[in-house]
Amino acid sequence: MNDQDDSTWSGTNGTTMLGVPSTALQWLGVGSVLLIAGALIRFRGWTFLIAGYDETSSVPEEVVADVVGNAVLRIGVAAIALGVLMAITDVPSYLPAVFGVIILLAVARLIYRLRTYTPSNAT
Repeated sequence: MNDQDDSTWSGTNGTTMLGVPSTALQWLGVGSVLLIAGALIRFRGWTFLIAGYDETSSVPEEVVADVVGNAVLRIGVAAIALGVLMAITDVPSYLPAVFGVIILLAVARLIYRLRTYTPSNAT
């Protein structure tokens, strides 16, 4: 192990060398990963990335990819926006908790949409 002082990488106030708070970088990183995963699910149809998805489901794979991919994309964009907001200003300490509640609501909506899916008869 290197006993070098880590103060060159992060300041005492939790900022990096660039002056960006480390929590902002975390939100930006997670948001970017979610954005990539959402795009792969939505546009490439990589439904194997969806935990618990069963290909024998009555819901078509295209619908699952569309619904789940869009939800993950929206959450990723919101996480990136929160990271940018944290980078440029001080946000209230309760904002990440509010974000967590919004994610729970988005996932509940996603589950509801998939469980109540009915095929359209339009030809």
